[in-house]
Amino acid sequence: MSVFSRKAISKRCTHTLTTWQCSEVRVSFDRVAEIYDRTRGFPSHAMRQLTQALTVELSGYKAILDAGVGTGRYARSLQESGFEVAGIDIARAMIGKAEERGVSDLVLGDACFLPFKNNSFDATVCIHLLHLIREWKAALQEICRVTRSALVSLIYVYKNPMWDAYDRLLKAYGYEGRRFGKGEWELKNLVSPSRSVFAAAYDAVADERLEYLSRRAYSYQWEIPEDINEKVVEKLKRQFAGTVFHQELLLLTWDIEDLQAFCEPADA
Repeated sequence: MSVFSRKAISKRCTHTLTTWQCSEVRVSFDRVAEIYDRTRGFPSHAMRQLTQALTVELSGYKAILDAGVGTGRYARSLQESGFEVAGIDIARAMIGKAEERGVSDLVLGDACFLPFKNNSFDATVCIHLLHLIREWKAALQEICRVTRSALVSLIYVYKNPMWDAYDRLLKAYGYEGRRFGKGEWELKNLVSPSRSVFAAAYDAVADERLEYLSRRAYSYQWEIPEDINEKVVEKLKRQFAGTVFHQELLLLTWDIEDLQAFCEPADA
């Protein structure tokens, strides 16, 4: 796969990434590329609402970076809406899925070493990425470097109580799920977004999530022993089977200048 062959991104690139730049403390989703959209997707009506809201939020911008493009579910919609979108991801299999979806201008690379010139993009979309990177602040600095105006992300309004219960049960067995960095939902408490916009609403069926938990489909489960995970999920089934959780999604937008100020060293 040639990741720098397309004109739309080659004019913005400063160098070609090599394998050594992909740190061991990033989380690659190669192992779940085949099931990623099923296990982390939204109902079709919610996805339509979300992509429409994202398109509106980015109106006025042209060049967009999708940092952590994954299977391309956002990049594809934005490209179809006329945006010039480059997508970057550390997982080769996920990039392959994005290509299958018809997404163009894809880069295999590391968010902490973005291979783009300064101010290459008007805005960056960064959804469910930073919590996967131990050096999340370095990734945020890189995003600020290559972005002129705005960072847009997505958060859940309500935390699914099943996730809290899973964490509590894990700790009772002496384990914790693996989380490296800070999520975009935590970033909003560190830097105030300039905008918060309702994006979509849907009902999440607990039985589906329980099935995915039993298969250790989520990255924070991958280091949990299979027998421990099985015991935890069985307890969750007794508590949550048959339930439905209402969920709402918000788009958050940060001004790049505010994020740059946050990222600057205290003695700068």
